[in-house]
Amino acid sequence: MKISKNGFFDLEDKSFSTVGFEGDTLMMTYKLAPIPYNSKMYVDNIYYDFDKSDIRESERQTLNKIAALMVDNPHTVLYVNSHTDSRGANEYNEKLSEKRAESVKEYLTGLGLAADRISTEWFGEERLVNNCGDGVPCAEVNHQMNRRSELILAAFTDQQKQYKLPAGTTDPCDLVLAPTVSEEINVDKSQDLPTLYFDFDKSNIREQHRVELDNVANQMKNNPDLKITIEGHTDQRGNEVYNEYLSEKRAKAVVDYLISKGIESDRIEYAYFGKTRPIHDCNSRSCSNAQHQENRRTTLRWSNKGP
Repeated sequence: MKISKNGFFDLEDKSFSTVGFEGDTLMMTYKLAPIPYNSKMYVDNIYYDFDKSDIRESERQTLNKIAALMVDNPHTVLYVNSHTDSRGANEYNEKLSEKRAESVKEYLTGLGLAADRISTEWFGEERLVNNCGDGVPCAEVNHQMNRRSELILAAFTDQQKQYKLPAGTTDPCDLVLAPTVSEEINVDKSQDLPTLYFDFDKSNIREQHRVELDNVANQMKNNPDLKITIEGHTDQRGNEVYNEYLSEKRAKAVVDYLISKGIESDRIEYAYFGKTRPIHDCNSRSCSNAQHQENRRTTLRWSNKGP
């Protein structure tokens, strides 16, 4: 017996039988699982050298992993959105971003994937991830963040199509899409989330830390399931009440910065501990300026690992 309904996976019961049944009515209950159309399965970025479109050796591992996922999941389509930094003419940058998108497609088709499963778009310098627009002086690391191809592996993209339940899935209700690359990176490298340091008696974010926070914001945008916790600290000089207030200002400065980059406030939690959790106990011994600096910090950690 096979049960079908638009927007749901077909359900087939090969064991259904009335052999030996002696009653008048046989009641059976079945539950159909909805097809999760347009679900993100994998998200990541790859980056390029200045004025180049060829795939870096260091980025091939990401593309190889996506190719393997696409082979194992024929119900997926890869969207490639390519970009440049702001340097150069708009028309040239549009062509360069097109070449970057095509380089991804050529690499993946070279691994045996069908070209019609790879959708490419290019935007030149229209969609910068930071404020490094025309005429704005920026460090090279900031320009690098803009020279990228965004890779979004989506599942069940045709809402008019009646998909079959993927092979190997025994319970449709367990069909939860694989973690995104962003989730895997965040989980594996959570210890690499930046620690932000502050000048004495200050709560403003140093310029070099803004680059790190921009990267955190981009990871959170790529993975809307992630939440973050921010914890502020001070060194041990000054009284407890003032240091608690200062550590709150430092944590809140990071919160405000991430919100300014488009991260929703309900995805950010923060706490502050004043001088109660030093790395170096400078009350029991004399500390160097470097040790006081290590105590003046705000730490970040992921609150969850996604669904």
